[in-house]
Amino acid sequence: MENTLPKPVLPRKQLHRLARIASLLKKNAYPTPDSLVAEFDAMELYKGLNVKCGVKTVLRDIKVLKSEFDCPVEYDRLKPGYYLRHHGWDFNCPADLTETGMMALILGAKLAEDIFPDPVRGRVQTAVDEILKGNTPDFLDTTCVKSLKIFAESGTIDVSEVFPVVFEAWQMHRRLKITYDDLKGSVTERVIDPQVLFLYDKEWRIKAFCHLKSALRTFVIGRIVHAEMLDGTFEPDMKIIDSVTLDMLVSYRRIENVQIRLTGDARKFALSNKMHSGQTITPEDGGKSWLFRIPAVPLEVAVPWIMSQKGDAIPLAPQEVVDAVKAAAQKICSLCRPA
Repeated sequence: MENTLPKPVLPRKQLHRLARIASLLKKNAYPTPDSLVAEFDAMELYKGLNVKCGVKTVLRDIKVLKSEFDCPVEYDRLKPGYYLRHHGWDFNCPADLTETGMMALILGAKLAEDIFPDPVRGRVQTAVDEILKGNTPDFLDTTCVKSLKIFAESGTIDVSEVFPVVFEAWQMHRRLKITYDDLKGSVTERVIDPQVLFLYDKEWRIKAFCHLKSALRTFVIGRIVHAEMLDGTFEPDMKIIDSVTLDMLVSYRRIENVQIRLTGDARKFALSNKMHSGQTITPEDGGKSWLFRIPAVPLEVAVPWIMSQKGDAIPLAPQEVVDAVKAAAQKICSLCRPA
């Protein structure tokens, strides 16, 4: 019978450091001793965690991960930074959480219930339950948990059959073979490298390298008819990952310097539904209206938003946006005429 030694009992401050190092390694962040020192300084300054230390302590922590937790960590002098030789390793250590940590964990589980499709949401909940076994959240009663309501606007299309396959391929850096319906009458079979998984406009999407087109493409998971994970792997590309921002989520052509006059409740919706990180809203006519400026936005995003404001958003420039809104309004009016 194999003897397994229990994991060492670690001080809470060291446990926090080891957990953060493990998280950065899992994310392919290539931390260095100096960057970890800065990371722990920030955690102490902004999160109130007593984890501040020097380079020597960081090196000892790396040694503990190797010797006590069998972490396959190596140092790449070219990057430079630490990395995992393989991502099958897990940091298996009982969690010792503060009340703030437990609250964050429970909040994350509640969000997962509403945002992630099955069975991923179930996996998250199971992981949270496992961690909470050794942490009794006396401060949080059942009523408190049930009174936390989250109405996430995701999952409008049932993707429960395809999503787990896509999710696992993204997580394990495995290639995917998909059958994709572009909703324009074209169904194609492709092999892709799922680099980025993101939720946008109520739909889960992946930014991937498409081997059929030999180019980057964005795929809506709800339009994937079939998905099969292949044996081939790929390396995560930080340039691709960093390219997915609020301003570059979709691949449509962007119209520059869009200006819209807002009245009524449109200003409130413009503030809560950003279309560009650099958008501005300035008052006009003594606060009776506002000028909404968007540096760049696709017609496919701007026109539906303007129409949804029911006359409280009037496009001013450029003319291409004005004409597109007029065309959409005229089409609706023609369809609403009595027979």
